[in-house]
Amino acid sequence: MPASTPSPQTATAKTEAPVAKLGLRARGKLEKRRRIKQAAREVFLEKGYDAATTREIAERAEVAIGTLFVYAKDKRDLLMMIINDDLDRVNAELSEELGQIQDDAPLIDQLTNFFGRRYRYWAGEPRLARPAVQATFDFLSTSTSQGPETARFYARRSQIVELLLSIIVSKQKAGKIGAKNSADDIAALFMTIYLTEVRRWLNDDSPQADLGIARLRKLMALALCGVAPAPGEADI
Repeated sequence: MPASTPSPQTATAKTEAPVAKLGLRARGKLEKRRRIKQAAREVFLEKGYDAATTREIAERAEVAIGTLFVYAKDKRDLLMMIINDDLDRVNAELSEELGQIQDDAPLIDQLTNFFGRRYRYWAGEPRLARPAVQATFDFLSTSTSQGPETARFYARRSQIVELLLSIIVSKQKAGKIGAKNSADDIAALFMTIYLTEVRRWLNDDSPQADLGIARLRKLMALALCGVAPAPGEADI
């Protein structure tokens, strides 16, 4: 069974960097960021993401609205600030695990563990997960410039793809899956399944990680096995 991912509440307490060796100014900036991040979490959970305002978050954090915008460009950026540190840790755990994993582990198990960690993280606080996932989809259709935390979120996507590619390439080299299709295309297929399915799962009133992971695994297994088309039905 995959190790459980810390809930956002538990993980947040561990995300702040040690401050003992920082200068006074650096400690002050770190403390302001901590207050803004905590205030954003509280207001989003109390009011809902759509109803929350940056002014209310600034007041809760006891900073000027202008100061808040130094740390986050907009409300989306504040949301990304909350989840970025947590997702960095999820990626780090996956990267470490991939360095130790045995090549004979079935691909479907590796994929389930890979994406399952993110499901368990999102399930920790659906009220934050829903707008976070939705915001990433919305952003793709706009030309709005990215704030620093949103840019950080998107920079992580290449890291996720690289981790997934390492699994696919390893299986191809071991002759466990076909090499007719590129590892890039295979990774893109599984990323598409995940991104579509996680959004559908989060629309449940109370998304359960185990149920969401089970359905994702079923769809990924279908992609691995194919639908056995008759001749001519899948010509490329």
